[in-house]
This record gives sequence, C-alpha cells and structure tokens, in this order.
Amino acid sequence: MDVRISKSEVEGELAAPPSKSYTHRAFFASALSKKSVVKNPLISDDTLSTLWSCIGMGAKVSRKADNLYFRGTEEIRPGYYYAGNSGTTLRILISLLSLSERASLVDGDESLRKRPNLELAEALMKLGAKIFGGDRFTAPLSVRGPIRGGVVRIAASSSQFITSLLFALPLLDEESTVIVEETKSRPYIDVTLDVLERSGVKVEADGKEYHIHPSEFDLREFQVPPDFSSLSYIVSAGVIAGEVKVNGVVDSRQGDKVFLDVVREMGGEVSWKGDVVVARKSELEGIEFDARDTPDLVPTIAVLAALARGETRIGNAEHLRIKETDRIRTVVENLKRLGVDAKETRDGMIIRGGGRIEPGTVDSFGDHRIAMAFSLLGLVGEVVIRNAECVGISYPSFFRDLMRIGARVEVL
Repeated sequence: MDVRISKSEVEGELAAPPSKSYTHRAFFASALSKKSVVKNPLISDDTLSTLWSCIGMGAKVSRKADNLYFRGTEEIRPGYYYAGNSGTTLRILISLLSLSERASLVDGDESLRKRPNLELAEALMKLGAKIFGGDRFTAPLSVRGPIRGGVVRIAASSSQFITSLLFALPLLDEESTVIVEETKSRPYIDVTLDVLERSGVKVEADGKEYHIHPSEFDLREFQVPPDFSSLSYIVSAGVIAGEVKVNGVVDSRQGDKVFLDVVREMGGEVSWKGDVVVARKSELEGIEFDARDTPDLVPTIAVLAALARGETRIGNAEHLRIKETDRIRTVVENLKRLGVDAKETRDGMIIRGGGRIEPGTVDSFGDHRIAMAFSLLGLVGEVVIRNAECVGISYPSFFRDLMRIGARVEVL
C-alpha cells in the first residue's frame, strides 16, 4: 500500500494511542499470572504477535470491550512460535522457552531474521540452555533448556536482552544475578521493571546489577499508559502544520516522553498540563541530540530537523543500525530524496534544514517508524510513502488519526 500526504493545515483533538512497550510486557506478565485483565492494550501487528505467543504458551484470553482477560499458564508449552516483526516478542520468548526441557522453534519475518541475538543466547547458554540459530543467533532459533539460576554478565546491544532475562529468571527455583556491563535504551528496562513490580516479581536493581529472587507472577489488573513514541508523530504534526490537542497523556517510565522537551528545545510550542498535551505550529531551530536511551525518536527528530533552521546533529545512535532497518541509512537516504541536506556519520547523522522540502517518494523499507515520520513532511508539500501498511506494526490508526485532524491523506 502506498499513501500520499499532501500539504495540509491540521487542527483537532485525538486520544493518546496506547503503549506498545507496556502492552507487550503486560501480555507476557498476564500469561504467567493466574488471572489478570489488561485494560486499553494496543492491538497492532507487533502486540498480536505477543498475544498469539501467550496463547501458544498455554494462556487463555478473552476480550470484552477494550479489555483483555487472561487465565495464565502453569507451565510454558514448547512448540513453534512466530514473532512476526516483533523483536520484543522474539527476545522474551527465547528466555521463557529456555525454561523447558523440550525444544521449541522461534521464528520471525524477513526483517526479524536479520536481527542478531548473540549476547542473549550466550547468556542463556551459560545458564544451561541449548540454542541453535543463524549467524550471531538470528532467527529461526531452536531453543531448549532447562536453564538454572546463576550469575551472568552481559554487554547487550539491545535492552530487550535484559528484559528477556528479567522475565524468565524469576521463574527458577534459584536466585540469579544479571550484571549489565553495557547496554543502551535503558528506559525500556525501567518499563520492564515497572511491569514486574506490579506483578509481584522481586528484582533488586541498581542500574547495572539485577538481583532476581524466585517469584510467582501475580499481575491482576493493568492499565496500559499512552505511547510517547507514537505521540511524537501527532505532536510533530501540530508543530509543523497547525494545532493539535492530545487527551489522556499520563506519565509513565517511558524514556520517549523526553520528546516533548526535545521539541521545546528546538523552539516548538508544546504544553503538557494534566493529561492534555497541546502542540502549535512553531519556527524550529537545529539542536544536538544524544540518541543513546531513546533511539525510536530519531526518525521523528530527523524530519523536524529538516524543517528547522540551522544544523542538527544526532549521535550515539549506532544501535539504530540493528533495528527493523538500518535507520541511520534509511532516514538519510529518504531525506535526500526530498532534497534535504543530510549525511550519515558512524553513529548518527548531520542534517542542515530550513530549505524547501521537494515533492517526492520515499520508501518505508517496511519500517513503521520511517513511514510515520516521513508522512509528516507531506504536511508541508507532497510525499508518497511506499509500503505504508507497516504502520500497523505499532500504530494501526495512524493515517486515520492524521485525517481526523485535517491532513490530506490518499491511499494510492
């Protein structure tokens, strides 16, 4: 599916979309608990991969209105699991399936098959797992346990590896310690700890060491908060092309809430009072942005930088090269297609903005964040997004929401 976004003025109100990160974790925690309800979860391609995996593990799930009701599994069933495009699903499954003496096969789509799991596999094998896969342990992966408690050190290229271990190790009879020598995107680990704490799982954390006690999951009710990564696109639409009010924005441990501060630093008129965020059309200036902890914001900041006066430097973002796409390369390539002065660096990019956005066609490369970010540049000109259906991975109603606030969106 290709989508054309044409020059538009936007104005209106939207409800904040629910968090993908929290939904994944709440689904897994509920599947491991006796009885739970998850309120207002995000239903998207990625979270459905997790939901079907939870059912495969043995959980029973029913839906009433906007809530999902779980009866958890007492023992994780081995078998075949398909994680689609979802790295979170794949990585948490790898550790959970390492609890079983019987082998399981975990796979994903073409993009997920390119994402390495080396450090996670090595950590689990030190605890007794037998894992076989492609180069750097890419999917499909054969996983068999049982793992045992112990001490593991890990230098993780993805925070999802830490999240994975934190979900599985409490289910062992022995205590465990995970020593994190290096990782990025630490706020996502904070989201994991938040869900585990609400589930009654005992983890002592000091930022680098996680001491995990044997625990039973007991998540009884969970209200999914809004997704600040998805919110970034709606806020940006207001800053670029009009005024947008987003309702239901409550705080959580998501690192991407820093986006509101980043837009203000660029000169954007953004307010957050109570549970309402308002963004108004603004003149923007280039900034320097460290993407270490919030890599998902980079595509959005990059398109804002294309419209901002002066130079924007984005650094400490080398982990973007092992996302759904090499997001450094794909962002810069697409900016150039629209006439923007942009170049790659080893760990980021340099963008000289403020010029005219030329009409053109960009490719999402199947990456939802690329598709949504570059749609925003259509608000000041005309942009065609190829393979735009990938927004269903994290924000299925994205284009409908753009139209609700007045954007001119046409499916080609």
